[in-house]
Amino acid sequence: MAGLKVRSVLLLILYHFCQRCIPSGISTHVEIAHRALEFFFKREGNVNYRQLLLNHQDAFQAGSIYPDAFYPSICKSGIFHDVSEDTHWSPFLSASIHYIRRNYPQPWEEATEKLVAFLFGVASHMVADISWHSLGIDQGFLKTMGEIDFQGSYSEAHSVGDFGGDVLSQFELDFSYLASNWYVPVKDLAAIYKEFYGKEIITESTITDCTYLLFLELHGERLAVAKLFPTYASKSPFLVEKFHEYFLGGVDDMAFWTNNIFELTSHMLENGTSGCFLPENPLFINCTREHKDKYVKSKQSKHERHKNTTSLLTNTPEKNINYTERGVHFNTESWATNSLRLINHAFATNVWRALAPTHQKSPKHISKPAASYFLTSPYARLGWAMISADLNQDGYEDLVVGAPGYSTLGHIQIGRVYVVYGNQSGLPPEDMDLDEKADQVLQGHQPSGRFGSALAILDFNEDGLPDLAVGAPSVGSQFLTYKGAVYVYFGTEGRGLASQPNITITCQYSYCNLGWSLLAADVDEDGNADLVVGSPYAPGGGQQRGFVVAFYSYFNRSDQGLLSVQDANWMVKGEENYAWFGFSLDSCQLENVTLLLIGSPTWRSCAGCDPFSSDVRQSVGKVYGYNPPSTKHWFAVTGVKAMGRMGLSLASGVMSVAGITRRVLVVGAPTADSLSRISFISSVLHQAGLALVYDLTDSTEPSLLSTFSGDRRFSRFGGVVRLSDLDDDGLDEMIVTSPLRTNSITTILFGGAAGRVYIYNGKQASSGNVTGHCKSWISPCPEDWAQYVMISPEELSRFGSSVITVKSERKKEVVVAAERSSAKARLGGRLFIYSL
Repeated sequence: MAGLKVRSVLLLILYHFCQRCIPSGISTHVEIAHRALEFFFKREGNVNYRQLLLNHQDAFQAGSIYPDAFYPSICKSGIFHDVSEDTHWSPFLSASIHYIRRNYPQPWEEATEKLVAFLFGVASHMVADISWHSLGIDQGFLKTMGEIDFQGSYSEAHSVGDFGGDVLSQFELDFSYLASNWYVPVKDLAAIYKEFYGKEIITESTITDCTYLLFLELHGERLAVAKLFPTYASKSPFLVEKFHEYFLGGVDDMAFWTNNIFELTSHMLENGTSGCFLPENPLFINCTREHKDKYVKSKQSKHERHKNTTSLLTNTPEKNINYTERGVHFNTESWATNSLRLINHAFATNVWRALAPTHQKSPKHISKPAASYFLTSPYARLGWAMISADLNQDGYEDLVVGAPGYSTLGHIQIGRVYVVYGNQSGLPPEDMDLDEKADQVLQGHQPSGRFGSALAILDFNEDGLPDLAVGAPSVGSQFLTYKGAVYVYFGTEGRGLASQPNITITCQYSYCNLGWSLLAADVDEDGNADLVVGSPYAPGGGQQRGFVVAFYSYFNRSDQGLLSVQDANWMVKGEENYAWFGFSLDSCQLENVTLLLIGSPTWRSCAGCDPFSSDVRQSVGKVYGYNPPSTKHWFAVTGVKAMGRMGLSLASGVMSVAGITRRVLVVGAPTADSLSRISFISSVLHQAGLALVYDLTDSTEPSLLSTFSGDRRFSRFGGVVRLSDLDDDGLDEMIVTSPLRTNSITTILFGGAAGRVYIYNGKQASSGNVTGHCKSWISPCPEDWAQYVMISPEELSRFGSSVITVKSERKKEVVVAAERSSAKARLGGRLFIYSL
C-alpha cells in the first residue's frame, strides 16, 4: 500500500504539471549539472570542490532545480513567485557566498559542505536558464526554436520547450544516477533569505513543502513522461535535433557555462567577491577581466509570461521527510520507482514479442559489424563528422573522424580528431579504443570550441601532399561570441599530418560558427580542390541567414598563418533570417564545370504573405546550385512539405534510374511527413523523412526522378544521404540513414529508437514513388528496395548520424557512426565497420 501511495502521488503531481502547462525543465536542469560536473576540477585552498560535489550528490541535485520551487501555484497558491525569481540572479548567489564565508569558516563540517554543494546546484540552474530562455542575450535556445518552428513566437516555443526538454531527456537519457535521497539546507536558506530581504519573507516549512513537490515531480517524470515523446516531437523538430548540440543554450552549451560558474563560485567562496564583477545576470560574472561592455542591464523575468493556475491537489501529499539540525532529507522508496519501471519494461517486451512474428529477419539485414571503434570519454560524440582519403599516400583510403565533445578534466568540449590508416585489407578489423590505437590524434585547445565538428581533405598549399581542414565552430564561446574557426594541418612526407595547425581561419562576426560544414571542391576550376566553408548560423546580413565562403588552394598558402573570412576568394549568403544557408555542402563536375550545391534546410516558403503569418510554410528547405566564380545561383530546388527541412543532407553522383544512367542529386528531407497505407487505410507518419533523387542532366532545372520514404514516425529517414560506388560498376550506390527509426510501429511508446542504414543498388533504381510500391499490404517499404539494411546494435545511439565509405584493394567498407552510443561511455559515441 505504501508503494501504491507513492506512485499515486507522483503521478498526480506529474499530471498537474503537464495538464496545467506549468513549464518544468527539472530533468533538464539535473542533467546539465550532472554533465558539467563530469569534467569539473577545482581546488581552492584546502578544498577539492569536485570531490565535495561528488560526495554530496543529494544536496547538489536538489540545488540544481531548487530555484523553480516557488513558481507553481501548487506551492502555496504561487504567493512566493518572486522568491523563486530572485533566486535566479547574481545577488542571491552573492548573498549566499557572503553568508557561508561569514558563518562557517573552514574547515567545513558535513552540513556546511552540503550547503556548498546545494549552492553549486543553484548556480548551475541560474546560468542554464539564461541561454535557454535568451535572458539578456540574443538567439538563445527558445528564441531560435520559436523562429524555426513556431512562426517567430517565443511564447509558443516556451510553452513547448520547457516541459518538452524534460520529455526528450527522459526519453533519450539514462537517469540511473539520480539520488533517491535529497538534502535541502532549509535553515540556512531561510537565514539567507532573511538577510537578503532584510526581514523574514519565507519560512522553513514553506521551503520544505515546495521543494518536496519538485522532488516528487522529478521522480514522477522519470516514471512516465518519456511516453509523451511523440506529442512533443511532432510539435518541434528543432527541439529533437538541437536539444543537445545547439550552440547557444543547448544542453552541451549550458553544461559548459555551468562549469564556468562552478569555477567562479569556487573562487568567490575562497577569496570573496570584492575582486569580481557581479552584474545581475549571472552569465556575465567575471573575476579576471572586465566585460561590462557586454553586459545587458535590463533584467527580464524568466517566467513573466506564466499564467497563474489553480492547484489540482487540495490536500498536502503524505511526505517522507527526515529532519536534521540544519536541513531536511527527502526520501522515496527505491523499490516503488524501480517496480514501475520494471512494469513498463515488461509491457514493452510483451508488446514487442507479440509483434515479432510480423518482423522476421531478412537476408538483407546486417546486424553484426566487422569491428567497432570507440572512446571511453563521456559526451565525446565520436563520429559527428567523418571523411576518408589516402592521407599517408600508400594507395589505400584512411579514416578521419571527429569527436567535438571530447573533454578532459578542466577542459570542456575542446574536441579531438582521430586518424586510422587503412591498408590492403582495409581498416583494422578489431574493436578498439581510438585514444589508444588511432594512428594520429589531433586535439583542440579552445574552451568549448568543438574542434572536429567538420572535416575536409585537400591539398591546400599544393605541395602534392593531402592536408586536413578541421572545423571548430564554437570557438569564442567563453566570450559569448561563438565566432568559430577552421584549422588547416599540412601533410608531411612520411610523418602524417602536422601536430599543430599551419593555418587558422577566423570570422569577425559574433555567432558566425565558422567551420560548421566543410567541403573540398574545385571552385576556381584549376583542377585542384579548394576549401569551402559553410556557416549556417552566421548573421549573413540578418540573423542566422548563413553564408558560404571559399578559399582557393595555391602554393604560397604555406606562408600564411592566419586568414579571416574577409580574405575569402568567393562568398554567397542566405536569403532570409533563420534559413541556415550552408548547413550542408556538396559538389560535382558537369562537363568540366563545377556545380557547388548548398543546402538551406530551414528556408521558409510564403507567396506574398507576411513572413510571420500563419500561412507561412516553415522549414520547407531549399537547395541552391552555383557555378563559381559566379555568385548567382544556377538553380534552386524548393521543398514542398512544411517542417520537412529539405536540404539537411546532400549527395551527388551517378546512378541508373529507370534504366538510364544519369548524373543525380540526392536530397534528404528527414523531418518531412510521409503517407502510410495499411491495406486501404491511410495515415500520416510524422517526420518519417524522405530522400529525393533529382536528375542533373539539365543542370539549370533539375527534375525529380524518385522519392524514397521512411516507414516510421520520427525516424528521420534521409538524415544522411551519400553516393558511393561499392561494387566497381561505375554507378554509385545510394546510402540513406534513418537514425531514429524504431523496430516496430509501437516501440516509440515503450523503448528507444534503434536506427537503420539502407543501401540501394546504383543500377537498379526505379523512378516515381519507389517505396510506395511494396511486396506486402503495408507501405512505405524502404527495406523492400534496399540491397542491404544495417541494423543498429544499440538503441538510442543515433545509429546513422553520419556515414562514410572506405575503399581498399580487397574490399569496400561502410563506416556508420552512432554519435550518442553509451556502450563504452555515456554519449561517447561509437563507429561500426561493415565489410561489403
